Amino acid sequence: MLQPQNQEQSVFDMIRTGFDTVCRQARHVRLREDRIAAYADGLRKLDERQVFDGKHHFSGTMEDTACYVLALDCMNFGSGYDMLLVEEGWEQVDHSLYYTISTRLKHYFDENGAMRAADMAEISPRQCAAILGLDEKGTFSFDFARQCALSLRGMGTKIMADHGGSFHDFVDSMQGAADRMVWALVQMPGFDDSHNYHGAKICFFKRAQITAADLHLAYGRMGVDLFHDINHLTMFPDNAVPHVLRTDGILDYMPPLAEKIERGVELPSGSEEEIEIRACAGKAVELIALHKGMIAMDVDHILWHRGTDNPLYRDKPTHRTLSVFY
Repeated sequence: MLQPQNQEQSVFDMIRTGFDTVCRQARHVRLREDRIAAYADGLRKLDERQVFDGKHHFSGTMEDTACYVLALDCMNFGSGYDMLLVEEGWEQVDHSLYYTISTRLKHYFDENGAMRAADMAEISPRQCAAILGLDEKGTFSFDFARQCALSLRGMGTKIMADHGGSFHDFVDSMQGAADRMVWALVQMPGFDDSHNYHGAKICFFKRAQITAADLHLAYGRMGVDLFHDINHLTMFPDNAVPHVLRTDGILDYMPPLAEKIERGVELPSGSEEEIEIRACAGKAVELIALHKGMIAMDVDHILWHRGTDNPLYRDKPTHRTLSVFY
């Protein structure tokens, strides 16, 4: 079972330490700290209601909402699969893999009611493909559905075994600590987003962190201030935010890496280049947040929406990694 190396160190401190470790040694990515202040001053804050909006997300009772968010973030990955799924006929919602998953799952909940934990624990790739509107006969579509089913089954089994089938009980058992939620999630399939970088263990825990953030936002819509330490979350290291930071001149990629991205060459998960992209983006977000007096989670949301909403970013290739971590 994963645990912090220093019992007095929170999971978020550990992740930030990893950002610093990688940035000091990075050979493929350079963070332009000299540009941070001017860039941060130009970023506009985002309405919280826009982040976890009603158009793309389900709302219900606490139990049903907890079920929806946990199911959503069991499937909230696959950016490297994005264009491959589209090529196999997948129709996206608002140019976004994430919005497609969140909206299709919302429609499923609206039409069928929330999943029961017992059903989640036995869900099949075919059922996942049906929920998401994927062609199960497509090679990448089926593989993506298979990975979704694996993650959902792990969640359903956990909820059945330890929480009597109640998703809200699982959330409530964290006693208001996002730190506990992250540690609980990284014990499950697909959430242990940790890698070796020159002998150092670097943890990103993107999906576990964004699950905590989504739960906090979803419960907040019901008037519940869920996690007392939500301000401690880091950015959610993926391929979208680094792409925005690179396009905007905050991250410089060395020519061989830039050429690979332009040609659509896959960067293996846990490779030196991929770790440096994610960690340097994480450090950039920390510096932007410090300059603006904001929290990293909110800066992440600003940058993610900047990339999703503007063709300037959508029309350029991001780095591509076939990963279950983002």
